[in-house]
Amino acid sequence: MTMKILHMTPPEVQNGVYRYIFNHMPFIDQSRYQFSFLTKASDELKRTKEYKAYHFPIYSLSGAQRDGREAFENEIRGILGEGFDIIHLHTSAWRGFLIEEIAMEMNIPKVIVHSHSSGIDFENETERMKILRDHMHYKNLFSMKYATDVCACSKLAADWLFSDSIPREQIQILPNAVDVSRFRFDIKIRSKMRSELGIEDRIVLGNVGRYSFTKNQNFLIHCFTEAYKRNPKLYLIMIGQGENISSIRNLVDKLGMSQNIRCFGWMENIADFLQAMDVFCLPSKFEGLPISVIEAQAAGLRCLVSDAVTQEVDLTGLVKFLPLVTERWVDVIEKVTIDNYRERMDDFFDKAGYSMEASCKKLLKIYCSA
Repeated sequence: MTMKILHMTPPEVQNGVYRYIFNHMPFIDQSRYQFSFLTKASDELKRTKEYKAYHFPIYSLSGAQRDGREAFENEIRGILGEGFDIIHLHTSAWRGFLIEEIAMEMNIPKVIVHSHSSGIDFENETERMKILRDHMHYKNLFSMKYATDVCACSKLAADWLFSDSIPREQIQILPNAVDVSRFRFDIKIRSKMRSELGIEDRIVLGNVGRYSFTKNQNFLIHCFTEAYKRNPKLYLIMIGQGENISSIRNLVDKLGMSQNIRCFGWMENIADFLQAMDVFCLPSKFEGLPISVIEAQAAGLRCLVSDAVTQEVDLTGLVKFLPLVTERWVDVIEKVTIDNYRERMDDFFDKAGYSMEASCKKLLKIYCSA
């Protein structure tokens, strides 16, 4: 008998939520656990390689709770009436929980709320503070009458989404696991990528993530530019999509660094790019638990990460946490060296419970529990 699972997901496809779900799909029997998606990004989702492989059902969400309760409620009731066993809501911040309320009222057997962040990813401070106020309002109103299960990618993400009224022992931490075999260090791929990019003799830093307020790429570019003045062997690769991509590229041009900083859009072969790098950088203002740093560690990469990111992300001892102070980052970046040898990380991931097998077992236990 097939269990029908509806994932409610964000409007941007190339982010950590989708990578979390997509990473699990090859390890979960889709004939027994059929994943469907409820999203505003249906067109973009249909262009992914995962959709081409699995052809999962997609339900396009046209409205939002804040646009009008009655129309939105009717839309949600129509979709949930398709007969789902589980609705898995992937959440970064509260703007209401009408979907959860409707799902519980309709007696969906499992209503899972899953926290993936620890802050508001919005550039404009006025808007960000308004959203934060809404988030705190709904956070304090949320209770277990709106969900059967609550989960988070980290303890930090749990504290962000759930108030003290939710017992901490009730919040299940679901690791942002990755398939380590996809990222294992391969000197041949490294040589090929560095040759194709024309950076064989450069010391390569990398960043993967949405070009956004949260990911703080402006800070990294300024720090890299100062470090480059001291060490002209340095090179920076950035990969992602997002609302700030044009302003980031303009900043690189303005600083005269276009020969030393490459700003790519989203690339499907992230694993290959990680092989080409010597160190991974993530100067985020906040995170839930960044999959990008997990993937970088799977490739055996040293990582420089903002100390605003949870310490839980360090599975291997390869992560160095730095405060968001320009001088500190410049000093460390200046001293980065070429890294042509990296050990396998399988044992670290197994021990930490971040193997895909362990992660899928934990997820399916939630899906199948009474």
